[in-house]
Amino acid sequence: MRDVQTLSMVYRTFSVTSNVRCFVHRRQYLATTALLTVPLAGCAHPSNVLDMQEATPDRLAAETSRSISPESDAHAILQEVVENGSATAAGISRPIDTDEPIEFQERYYDVSATEIGRRDRTSYDIRVDYNPEETASAESRGSIAYADLPEVDKTALDGLIPPQGDPPRNEGFDMGTRYVYPENATDASVLVPTQQYEFIEHQGATYRVQLESETVEEVTYRYEMTEIAPSTAAYAERIRSEFLFPLSGLSSAEREVVEEAIDGGYFDGATDAFRSVVSRLRAHRGLETSDSYGTWLPEYEGTAYITYAEFPSDITPAGE
Repeated sequence: MRDVQTLSMVYRTFSVTSNVRCFVHRRQYLATTALLTVPLAGCAHPSNVLDMQEATPDRLAAETSRSISPESDAHAILQEVVENGSATAAGISRPIDTDEPIEFQERYYDVSATEIGRRDRTSYDIRVDYNPEETASAESRGSIAYADLPEVDKTALDGLIPPQGDPPRNEGFDMGTRYVYPENATDASVLVPTQQYEFIEHQGATYRVQLESETVEEVTYRYEMTEIAPSTAAYAERIRSEFLFPLSGLSSAEREVVEEAIDGGYFDGATDAFRSVVSRLRAHRGLETSDSYGTWLPEYEGTAYITYAEFPSDITPAGE
């Protein structure tokens, strides 16, 4: 069982130097950095942001719900819920997050997870060095061809060996993952509980592998689903009815800020006009909010916009 929350604990960095619009919604940023550490060279994140995109049904659904990959374990769990009314699943982290609605087979659901059991399991931190300074020797634990690995070990190394595309080749270990072998699968393994081979050969390349074990707690959940919308259009209308509000009566300076946000994004200073617009937004219920950022659904001149803002925390809601 792979911990789906840490599927790839990647020990690599990237540099981005091309002229690109570096702003992303906080929702997208967090989804990315939850798995990757990605320093972006030459791409300073602005302190003050206002970004407005037309709230089409597809955009609104993507902003406020979670989609599930058909290849994922979560998809199989949800399919069982649809067919049987409920399903149980275990993991060292929750197999399915239930903090927002889930889109599944073009329908939208609230998903509940009830904890029904806990137990200790052994998790393995697997790290791979794609350009080892040393290779197999009499002193090492030797090497094995990837083709000769037991299937249980190939599954544990999935995504690491064979590498996907051109792998990073830094000093030391380059990529890693955390993996929990299925019950009794370690009996067939040559990597755990005792690592018999340190090097794995694949298509002329030799990779060094390190495995370290730790005891983790596995939690079993019972999942159930309640349909809240039969289509994207119906779901988007549901969101509009809960969160849409008019953004009107603006001064000319406030309108300039809003129209710049619509045209490509506002990334300038915290001017009085910017602060006033943010204050107006903060007076309404948002899709996601905090003291320094948030996403709202205002209607401006007859069009609804998904509106994301980052701002100084001293800006208070209008009317307070």
